Amino acid sequence: MKGAGTLPDKAYAQLKHMFLSDQLVSGQKLRYQDLAKRLGMSQTPVIMALVRLEDEGLVRSEANKGYFVPELDLEEARELYEVRLLLEVFLVPKVVDNLTDENLAELEALRQSHRQVRGQVYQRERLWRDAQLHVALASLSGNQVVTRILRQVFDLLYLRYRPEILSPGRLEEAEAEHALLFEALHARDALAAAELLRQHVERGQWHILNGLRQQVEAREAMMQSMGTDLALAAVRTGMAGAATRQRRSTKASVE
Repeated sequence: MKGAGTLPDKAYAQLKHMFLSDQLVSGQKLRYQDLAKRLGMSQTPVIMALVRLEDEGLVRSEANKGYFVPELDLEEARELYEVRLLLEVFLVPKVVDNLTDENLAELEALRQSHRQVRGQVYQRERLWRDAQLHVALASLSGNQVVTRILRQVFDLLYLRYRPEILSPGRLEEAEAEHALLFEALHARDALAAAELLRQHVERGQWHILNGLRQQVEAREAMMQSMGTDLALAAVRTGMAGAATRQRRSTKASVE
């Protein structure tokens, strides 16, 4: 049984890494035969890993269609941020009670790691390091259940969100918010830290949802444009057909 559990765990870990490296993205159809070939293993552990990922909400399956990566929609993103807001802010007092200088040093290392990922557009690695920082902060509360839930929330948010649609202006804004939060943590000011964290999560929510709205609007505009082009093509085809019929009718009358 130990051997049987090893390969599915390995497949699961590798598939999660494929999310992180943008080899699996929202909207993508997943063929377990192809995935098994890419991972260099049989189909059975891959299917077991996909079932596990489906339980976590990262993939979905449809009868006779197989697995796919569901797109993150506005309502789901809003609900996930509501969970983040409730849980992360709730944990702050316990986090502050348990803070040590060693803890702060570890958190600071994660904050600097987050800052190091920069570029012209947002990268998934940047989002993931942000998740590592927030989960590490929450874990200092000692509440393992809430920390585990938060980790799942970040998976659903950051592994399915398309980071390139997030405004680059959020890079420096998030860093400034983290800096203020860390000042409050160093001062062991639980009230200030809770309020700063609340504001930080709410601003992050606004940017994430705004990016999703813009994506939806761009898609709708493209569909509308395609519909207009098809309608114009149909009109042109109809006019050409009418002209052809008219010429034939005129020719027949002359003859």
